[in-house]
Amino acid sequence: MQKPFTSIPEEQISIALLQKVKTTMQTLTVKVLFEEEGDRILKMREEGQPWDRDTLPEASSEASEAPKNVNPKNFHNPYNFVPAPPRKTDDPELGDRKPVGHGCYHSDRWTGRISVKLKTITPLLIPDASEMTENKDHKTYPVRLGADGKPYLPPTSIKGMLRSAYEAVTNSRLSVFFKHDKRLAYRMSATEGTTAKPARVEKRGHDLYLRILEESSCVGGAAKLPRYDKYGKSPDKGEKHQALKYNSTKGLPQHGDRVRVQLSKGKVTQIQRWDDNIPGGDWKLGWVCVTGANIGGKQNERVFIQNGSDVSVKVNDNIVELWEDLIADYQKTHEKDLAERDKKGISPSAYLGNKPGETAWSRHVYEKSEAKLQEGTLCYVELQKGYDLDNLHHTDIVALQPVTISRRLYDVKPEDLLPKSLHPAENKQKLSPADRVFGWVKQNGKGSYKGHLRVHSVQCQTSKEKAIAHFGKSGVPLAILGQPKPAQTRFYCAEDKNGKAIEKGEYKEHGYESRDRGLRGRKVYPHHNHLPEGYWDNPAKHRTDDINGYYQEYRRHSGENERDSQNRSITGWVNPGTEFTFDIDVSNLSNVELGGLLWLLSLPNNSHHRLGGGKPLGFGSVRLDIDLENSDWRTGQDWREFYRSLTPITPTSLDPSVCIRDYQNAVQQIYGSGKSFEKVSFIAAFLRSSTGFNDGSPIHYPRTNAKIDPEGKNYEWFTDNEGGDLWSLPSLESGKSLPLKSRTNQKAAQGRGNAPTSAATERAKPS
Repeated sequence: MQKPFTSIPEEQISIALLQKVKTTMQTLTVKVLFEEEGDRILKMREEGQPWDRDTLPEASSEASEAPKNVNPKNFHNPYNFVPAPPRKTDDPELGDRKPVGHGCYHSDRWTGRISVKLKTITPLLIPDASEMTENKDHKTYPVRLGADGKPYLPPTSIKGMLRSAYEAVTNSRLSVFFKHDKRLAYRMSATEGTTAKPARVEKRGHDLYLRILEESSCVGGAAKLPRYDKYGKSPDKGEKHQALKYNSTKGLPQHGDRVRVQLSKGKVTQIQRWDDNIPGGDWKLGWVCVTGANIGGKQNERVFIQNGSDVSVKVNDNIVELWEDLIADYQKTHEKDLAERDKKGISPSAYLGNKPGETAWSRHVYEKSEAKLQEGTLCYVELQKGYDLDNLHHTDIVALQPVTISRRLYDVKPEDLLPKSLHPAENKQKLSPADRVFGWVKQNGKGSYKGHLRVHSVQCQTSKEKAIAHFGKSGVPLAILGQPKPAQTRFYCAEDKNGKAIEKGEYKEHGYESRDRGLRGRKVYPHHNHLPEGYWDNPAKHRTDDINGYYQEYRRHSGENERDSQNRSITGWVNPGTEFTFDIDVSNLSNVELGGLLWLLSLPNNSHHRLGGGKPLGFGSVRLDIDLENSDWRTGQDWREFYRSLTPITPTSLDPSVCIRDYQNAVQQIYGSGKSFEKVSFIAAFLRSSTGFNDGSPIHYPRTNAKIDPEGKNYEWFTDNEGGDLWSLPSLESGKSLPLKSRTNQKAAQGRGNAPTSAATERAKPS
């Protein structure tokens, strides 16, 4: 029989064959195998090649039926990760090597121009920062326009999108990986803080020593110093009237003051400066420790009491790191919050209320001098279980912390979990495929290399009337975008170097616990699949009702805080269906280097790249397709012949599918372990991200209910999860979702009190 190729549903054509057909510039004749069902052709593939769609049914085509209703009990996180396994750096193509240079056209390499068509599938955000307006710290952005009044899409944005994708599908080195050289911290449980001992850093000669204070008359070695009114709501929380002051001057004791005190049942009843004339009585020596009104209902600060039998440990680099990495984590975490208080003219030490976020900040959060461990530093020390106080060694010091119930440092730094083969290149001899093709700049120090790819001639082919939606001067207030939180180990850490998701049920302190662990990989934002018709309509109107179970995730809910410093507004966006064209100039690319790029430019029909702003909210899904008629790339030999004759010549037969196949074979050979190209972990994850999910679960930030909470409260899901089932972020390849209700296993919360106080102890699993 004879049958037009276009009449066969794409889901019944293998991905490899479909790609070969789409990227062939001349007539193609190929032997195929297929199955029959009546007059239907099923599972058509090239002879000798496997059927490659079983693992990715969602890549079939846009004709696949979308779920009619959303799954009301589950959701997908807006971001996930493409695994980045250890690389084989000695491979001639996907490994590391010195680039070929720009001095000539190499005979066996490709140089020329690739014309590309880009079509927006969801609205595209291209904000114009130069035309931004600001009102009460809220920023509003118009669409960036070109001289023709059409949306201007910067070539650098397209190049950045392609580079990120190219890094992922060639498993190249990370182009940027910095500020990951310090250990992160997690919030310890309340029971762990009961064993911490007060300590002070003292200088003896040229060395620092950590003096551990032991006073049997005080609970935990520190005396309570009356300071605040339990129910006080003033900025000083009743400090002026409630605080115990110096007998002689009636002044308020300050942090670090050297004092003498009288105690009654572990509580300070009299306080004088160390060098004041002291009347008779039982006076003890110590130092005032003021951390601030950082807890609702707090009444006391502390005095660290000196004892003649106190032991000391010489401070080494490891002890310094325990303190300075922790304080750096605290100050970085609260940097934005402190800036907000500063804008409002509110002192960081001011007490605002009993609710979370309304109390005063601890001094170590805002006081820059606390960032360095130095003489006079007051802290709490956590000691290794089974320590001998008479023979204390620096290895017995598990943690230094500014308060009793503190954050606790993980055992290893994020950079320790990333294989060295994935760290940014240090020199030109170690450039990975993405570095060679797109260019490289040394992360620390001097060194760079101009790449072999340039994006240019970006033009919008749709009329400006149809390309842009306008929302008026006030614009549409977008939902708040979440900040990266690498300390959330169940989302960012992996069981192994191959990016395997941490098993459900592990405590968070076991995230960065060992160098044997790994990182999840490269962050991506999966395409928001199967959004219902009308989802993007009337964005200026706040919609509380759902459409087939999908809520208006991209718009911030109306209310008093609809527009503030936490979110942004837009006065327009680029409409879905808008078409752009652009050119990519390439030079001296090998078959594999070019093949990886061509594969990205000719993904299956239902696959998308992500571009522009607001990707976690569903913006910026685009389709790319090669315009073969306007493309022209040739080998170096062909270009030599052309320049020698300056007359038209017949170039080497151009078959993009050959380059693509070479690229796929290279990936399969190095990373496949007997599996097909599409089943390689980072390829399967990338394809899943580009097609989206098919289980009917919407994509949004974690929350406890399907309906959007106007106050946000995303933290409640993580809080419930911490005391509940301890869910980890599922892998992209699995396509699995997360439950809205993350607390169903109450035993996990009850067993949390037995969690280890040191990462040196065995892992604890919930009962």
